Amino acid sequence: MARKLPRKDVVLVGFGWTAAILGNELTDAGLEVLALERGGWRDTPTDFAPTFIQDELRYYYRHKLFVEPSRETLTFRNAMNETALPMRQLGSFLPATGVGGAGIHWNGQTWRFLPSDFLARSHNIQRYGKLPDENMTVQDWGVTYDELEPFYDQFEYLCGISGQAGNLKGQKKAGGNPFEGPRSRAYPNPPLDMTYAPTIFAQAAKDSGFHPFPCPAANMSRPYTNPLGVQLGQCTYCGFCEKYACGNYSKSSAQTTILPVLMRKDNFTLKTECEVLKVLLDSTGKKATGVLYIDEQGEEWEQPADLVILCAFAFNNVHLMLLSGIGKPYDPKANSGVVGRNYAYQIVSSVNVFYGDKYTHTFVDAHAERAGAD
Repeated sequence: MARKLPRKDVVLVGFGWTAAILGNELTDAGLEVLALERGGWRDTPTDFAPTFIQDELRYYYRHKLFVEPSRETLTFRNAMNETALPMRQLGSFLPATGVGGAGIHWNGQTWRFLPSDFLARSHNIQRYGKLPDENMTVQDWGVTYDELEPFYDQFEYLCGISGQAGNLKGQKKAGGNPFEGPRSRAYPNPPLDMTYAPTIFAQAAKDSGFHPFPCPAANMSRPYTNPLGVQLGQCTYCGFCEKYACGNYSKSSAQTTILPVLMRKDNFTLKTECEVLKVLLDSTGKKATGVLYIDEQGEEWEQPADLVILCAFAFNNVHLMLLSGIGKPYDPKANSGVVGRNYAYQIVSSVNVFYGDKYTHTFVDAHAERAGAD
């Protein structure tokens, strides 16, 4: 039987970007916050040192920073009439585990959604008269770009995003993305320098009438101190971003932007190697009262809380909601339910460009985070 612990104001399930940000905000508000992370502790000086982390075999090919499919996997099928089979090898889908989550191994691209993205249904109906298929489940978000813009801005300054504004308070700015929504202020850091390949690609795009611009990146183009007083170092352009952690304190993560402040707070507690098994509900089934979790010794614990926030990856959050009896599961045949509905993973397109009279050493698309074009 699970042993019951003293109540906390807030329990955060998972401890990546979302939980770190919320943990800092909620502790500032005076609440007692507990974060439960199924993976282990990871920090820059002890786990991501440059002489250790730049190991392509360990991290790029053997996926050291990711969930091991032999320990936890998911099933997949392309159509309803197929048998769902477990994934045995990770591809573009790279779920993380451990403190910092997937924010450890991201490459730092930090795009804002366009204003029209929040109106996915009504915008397309207005533009094209109707949806391509009336059975499409696409919906408007319910919030607008203007409502979220202050929070985009807050995140960009927390992370020291490097970039070039293209729309500053409604005024178009040369060199930036001319199609972006208006931003309240410029990026906190100038854009990263572009290497040779994207430089000549950008020039070719400009000569063809397009509007190339440097992609916003959570990699520091110069030394930076964020609003929490945490210092980040200038990027050395080592190239070890995607699938790697950064040992140079140059790429924003929970470790390099928030944890130096959050981990020192008396009203914050982090427990690692603790997997949440279920969200506990009251007699009505409408209100969370805490969580049930298991620690690395195999002991079960009941943690009461006034507020439970699921901060893990979307799949893990949905899985936990289904196990806990929260909400109505999505049924694709009946087109009903919301839990698990409309999940979509990122889709990346690329083009390999060859110059007959130039040697660029690598394909242009390999430097996608350095330059973009409309």
